Amino acid sequence: KKLDGEQGATSFLLQKALNRRAQAEGKDRINLSITLSQRDENDGGLRKLILKHEIRCRPNAPVTWRSTAEKSGTGTVIDDDAQIKKLRDGFLPRHLSRFFFFDAERSQSFDLGEKEIVEGVSRILGLYAYEGLIGDLRLLVQDKYKPRGTDVHETNNKLADLNGQISKNETLLASRADELVSVETELRDTESELRSVEDEMDRTGTVDPENLRQSQTRHGEITVAKTQIQEQLGAVWEQAMPLALLGDFRQEFYKDLQREEKRRDWESSRAAVEPKIPQIKNDVFAGVTNEYSLSDESLAFYIARLETALQRLFHPPPEGMSEGAPFLTSRNDISAQVRALVASNPASIVDLDARCRKLETLDIELRELDARLRQMQSNHFSLERGQELSEQRGALKASRDVLQRQRENFVVEIAAIEKQLTELRGQETLLNDKRAKMQEGQDIATLASRYRDAASRIREMAAVQLREQISQGVGELWTQIVERGREFSGLEFDQNWRCFLVRQDGERVAWEDTNTSAGQRQVRMLAFYETLRREARLKPPLVVDTPLGRLDKEVRASVLDRLYLRGHQSLILATDSEIDPDSPLFASITDRLARVYTLHPHGEEGSINYQVRVASDYFGKTL
Repeated sequence: KKLDGEQGATSFLLQKALNRRAQAEGKDRINLSITLSQRDENDGGLRKLILKHEIRCRPNAPVTWRSTAEKSGTGTVIDDDAQIKKLRDGFLPRHLSRFFFFDAERSQSFDLGEKEIVEGVSRILGLYAYEGLIGDLRLLVQDKYKPRGTDVHETNNKLADLNGQISKNETLLASRADELVSVETELRDTESELRSVEDEMDRTGTVDPENLRQSQTRHGEITVAKTQIQEQLGAVWEQAMPLALLGDFRQEFYKDLQREEKRRDWESSRAAVEPKIPQIKNDVFAGVTNEYSLSDESLAFYIARLETALQRLFHPPPEGMSEGAPFLTSRNDISAQVRALVASNPASIVDLDARCRKLETLDIELRELDARLRQMQSNHFSLERGQELSEQRGALKASRDVLQRQRENFVVEIAAIEKQLTELRGQETLLNDKRAKMQEGQDIATLASRYRDAASRIREMAAVQLREQISQGVGELWTQIVERGREFSGLEFDQNWRCFLVRQDGERVAWEDTNTSAGQRQVRMLAFYETLRREARLKPPLVVDTPLGRLDKEVRASVLDRLYLRGHQSLILATDSEIDPDSPLFASITDRLARVYTLHPHGEEGSINYQVRVASDYFGKTL
């Protein structure tokens, strides 16, 4: 918005330059959009800020600017000037632009001792945090706390009680911590001894009673499982398989058995009744009194009818019962058992093959277990030694379990004590704050002054160290570029950033007394910028205008190679007189250039119709 046109070689009215094309087209405003990108060197994180400016320039009226900002990924447009300033300064603070965007001609008039430049260097090197701390402490000294009417004696008593509880808990915590260390040490020793016992059992081939018991248990389990499968297979062979072979005849067989039972009941009834027919006739007609006696003819008639009636109870036999056919079963109770079996759902034969294979597998495993058990039980020495080692292992495991429980209890108890300590310390902090606020303001001021003095000393020591690093870097670059290493070993800056050259014999000479040329002064400033860029915590792009105007031809290549083409992002605004497109210098740096542009003026020079066309080449040379 504002440029001082009195001090530098580049002097122009910014709003007029920006609005020249707009005025030529009959417009009174121009819109600019700038994207600032910032990448973290450690994690590669990228942030972007888009700044948009609308500049309105009307006759007989002041120039007005309207700015908006948008952070990457948010989509929110910000138009508050204070927020925009904070965002812009977060990406590229204003004081940094003086170092990293500069006019090489104007740089001749820089005084490194100026307050603004000292502050900028401090910010670039990360020392400004100390300045902020010192300022905050100075404000704290000015704003003293005043005592309240709270009972100081009561607060001190509470603090004393809290300190006693804290001391008691800290002692208990230390004791439990020591006990925990002791238990963990003993636990490690026990586990080590346990591993030794187990290694000996594996190495010597002793019989492990636990393995023996497991093998015996497994032997019993396999025997039971084998018996169950054999029973299942027996049921399949004895019942399921014959019934499965009957197929569709099961139902017919069931009905035949029912009919056979009825037939046997009928024949049994007939066999029981038919022999008694004569006795029945005698019981009915014999011994009748004369009053009821019949004639011989009538008696014969009724006897015949009675015998016929009794015979009809069994003749003819019921339908489906062929008299004289053989029976399927010998008795009705056996027939009922067969029918129940036919009507039941016996074991399935679907997985018969799987059960047979399972039985074979169990047989194989059972034989292996038998062999293993015989081998274990035959070696009495290994069995006895294994028993001894097993007892040792059991005792060690029991000890280990006890120690693990003790460790867990100690850990829980320590956590509870630490939690209680945290609460007590929090109460102590609150009481200390309360008591501190009741103290005289001078006490706080004194403490803040001590902290401020400490921060100031730290800043001074850090500033001295960084200034020495900058002096060394500038001296090395300057002597290498201007090739004056035989005369000077380097240069130094004092606390006021005054420059001194150091001769090879160690003598310090003021910069102004060496009659250095303008080109060498410019190289010194360029070396200062480069060193500052290398030491800076924030590394913005380096933009330089007319970088080689005052330099000798043999120095230009060295400046380009050592300064401008070493940064992570450099923008060089040069003329063809500085870097000739047909020269070997341009040819030697083309492989290190990302893009080139040439500004071509056209139109009516000296008028508002003057315009610039941008070409993607360097005075006709393309990359």
